[in-house]
Amino acid sequence: RVSSPRPFAVPRAIAPMGDADPASSEPVTQSGAKTAKKNFEKVAKKKPDPAGLALGEEAQAALTAKDFGAAKDLFTQAQTLCEASDVKPAKQVKPAKPSEGASEGAAAKHKPGKGTADEPEVQKEVNLPAPGSDGHRVAKNKANLGDLPNYAVNIETRLNEHLVETNSKWRTRFPPEPNGYLHIGHAKAMHFDFGVAKRFGGETYLRFDDTNPDAEKQEYIDSILSSVAWLGHTPAKVTYSSNYFDKLHSLAIELIKKGKAYVCHQTKLETAASRQLLQGFQLKCAREGLAKKDTELPPGAASPHRERSVEENLELFRQMTAGELKEGECSLRMKGDLRSDITSMWDLAAYRIKFAVHPHSGDKYVVYPTYDYTHCLVDSLENITHSLCTLEFETRQAPNGPYYWLLDALDMYKPVTWEFARCNITYNVMSKRKLNRLVTDGFVAGWDDPRLLTLEGLRRRGYTPSSVNAFCEELGVTRNDNVQHLSKLEKCIRDELEENCDRIFGVLDPIPVDIVNHPGVELPVSCPLHPKFLDRGNRIIQLTKTVFVERSDFREVDDSNFFGLAPNKAVRLLFGYNITCVGFEKDESGKVTRITATYDPESLGTKPPKGTLHWASTEFVQTEVRVYDKLFAVEVPGCVEGGKELEPAVEPTVDGEEPHEKEAASELWLTQINPDSLITHFGALVEPSLSVCAGEPLSKRFQLQRLGYFTFDKDSTHEKPVLNRIVTLKESKDLKAMKK
Repeated sequence: RVSSPRPFAVPRAIAPMGDADPASSEPVTQSGAKTAKKNFEKVAKKKPDPAGLALGEEAQAALTAKDFGAAKDLFTQAQTLCEASDVKPAKQVKPAKPSEGASEGAAAKHKPGKGTADEPEVQKEVNLPAPGSDGHRVAKNKANLGDLPNYAVNIETRLNEHLVETNSKWRTRFPPEPNGYLHIGHAKAMHFDFGVAKRFGGETYLRFDDTNPDAEKQEYIDSILSSVAWLGHTPAKVTYSSNYFDKLHSLAIELIKKGKAYVCHQTKLETAASRQLLQGFQLKCAREGLAKKDTELPPGAASPHRERSVEENLELFRQMTAGELKEGECSLRMKGDLRSDITSMWDLAAYRIKFAVHPHSGDKYVVYPTYDYTHCLVDSLENITHSLCTLEFETRQAPNGPYYWLLDALDMYKPVTWEFARCNITYNVMSKRKLNRLVTDGFVAGWDDPRLLTLEGLRRRGYTPSSVNAFCEELGVTRNDNVQHLSKLEKCIRDELEENCDRIFGVLDPIPVDIVNHPGVELPVSCPLHPKFLDRGNRIIQLTKTVFVERSDFREVDDSNFFGLAPNKAVRLLFGYNITCVGFEKDESGKVTRITATYDPESLGTKPPKGTLHWASTEFVQTEVRVYDKLFAVEVPGCVEGGKELEPAVEPTVDGEEPHEKEAASELWLTQINPDSLITHFGALVEPSLSVCAGEPLSKRFQLQRLGYFTFDKDSTHEKPVLNRIVTLKESKDLKAMKK
């Protein structure tokens, strides 16, 4: 295909981290890019023009890199090429129909709420190269690399030095940034990181990637240490990226001396404008089939400070380090490859000035390394064999990406890298920024609020480490973006508690029932601690003259689908006697305040009527019970009907910070909080035996029959017990009918 030369297109700018797109009032969202991709694929299926398909691959690379503006423009251009083409698709033989009962749509993307959608393909074990193997020597490769450089090749000397240091053992790392509390997604990452090492007799480092003193706190460090231990993981070593600050600084000086780093005085807006021109360069080369290495960059695409001398850069970096320059005045940038289609190769920042106190190193430094600079170097310094990350790092860790470029530039050992999908769960948010918003703005009661899927929240709610690990094991590992159903996590804890927990009576919203024919003597009712395991014994509950049932279990007018108590209707008190309602009283507002009933003294142990109710006696203890439900009322918060995403999950960065979730372009997700996510019953009644451990949070888990599984909250005391509902019961058809 021959095209006439065109001037450089100027697409939407890629804004620096935390800034809005300077080229538009509203940035292109992930949804917009995916819509453009869908439109392109429809046209390409009918007219698969080779040039259009090639441009589509460029667009997909931009989409994978989370450059949504570039991706949308490239997909649109690719669509235009295909629409104008005369190419016809090759005929394909239809695949044979699957046999009856076989799985259909195995490659279909999982969509929550769609009962017929298949789960993404998962692996319980991943085939990773062994230390010292050919797959370790060439730590990363990809089939379509072509004539592009592969920086991920270990020279024999460096690989041998590494193998001697590790004794050829597997070594992984779990590297949380201490800027918040860990959540269920981190549990999945831990399970993978520690699991891979354990499987091969290796070890795992717990490393705090603490490169940003503005966002990090000792509180978060302490919580992370606690959460890792709670899940049963024992790191071989606990390290901090800040432990290596002196070494990282000396490596930066070495990088400057090699001519591969420079001090840049561009502002964020100026940097964004340069990147906008680079994006236009990519579009021009893709449209016109130009070789990037032979095509001149447009004026202004490179920083005007890029060609400073080594001596000038060393002096400026010394001034930065000495605190002689202002915060934000300049940064040290890595001199990458401005012609690369990987945007993170476009001269990311390595160091920036921050006059902030660091939670681990104190006020020793005024310049701090960025995540992009630090991550790979510390992996190498710690002789990590396998660096396992989530998919947003995929382009950064490509064989021609910045992770391996920097290690190659400094002649350092190169670990194997491998990426997997993040853990997203319905009715929840996993973004640390959104979690922080929920906490700081008071939508929830702290990072350990039991409605959150933070590990502290799950722990406080009553989840066990074994149930969380079982969930992670069931998830396995996949490279397909997906959203898991919350019910999967709930099933893991429910299955565990079903057999382990004793059964206890509790009434959340009690209404008194006076038994008018009560004989005035003790009427003991023997109740098994577990109906499936009778050898665990029984407890005795007295049928007192007044008992209590749930207000929702009484109706003034009976219904054929209602199995609770109603006038002139008999029900069974669970494990006890039948009672029949003979009257009730109401207050001035019309609210039922008391029920009168008779009991059948001959009914104990006989076949019960259809309705069976849990109940409480006057010996029960008043308790505060917190009934937790889904935090959000929609499966995917931030989405409108039909599942359209209003904002991307992850935003690309240009200043070297860790890829992070984009600030909410819409407040819709906050309007989707479930108003009934917490209902507190202050006057609930529970069996008196529970008061013994009321002052020991999480010391006991039990089932309140017909209500769910519960434990004691950290606020609980002997004088004022407080219960949390861990998870609901798996409802029977009868129980569902009673709620109608």
